[in-house]
Amino acid sequence: MDWARRNKYFILLSKGVERDGWKFVLLARFSPVPSYIINYTLAATEVGFVLDFLLPTIIGCVPMILQNTSIGSLAGAAYATASGSKKSQIWSYVFPMVGILSSILISLRIKKYSTQVSLDKSNTVD
Repeated sequence: MDWARRNKYFILLSKGVERDGWKFVLLARFSPVPSYIINYTLAATEVGFVLDFLLPTIIGCVPMILQNTSIGSLAGAAYATASGSKKSQIWSYVFPMVGILSSILISLRIKKYSTQVSLDKSNTVD
């Protein structure tokens, strides 16, 4: 815990959780960081369980599940097209593209959010 409290990234995370609670957890769930790392890290903060952790976790996992499912659908459509066994459906291509676009937008939002928290932190120190 002493190492974590001195680590600038943990301090950033801790401030984000204190400041925005469930919003921060939801953004963390949308990030490409593995969930076990997020779980261990959030456990060391003052995050509330039900409203700030559990509900955003449930909501935040749905897009990743849908994205993984649509990627599997895209693979099936690609195989069907290559083998000529059936006509591929447009939705098999649309959903993965929406998933990729949402991942990019979420990553940009997380970067903007972390920059805001860093700036707020440096403004309070001065």
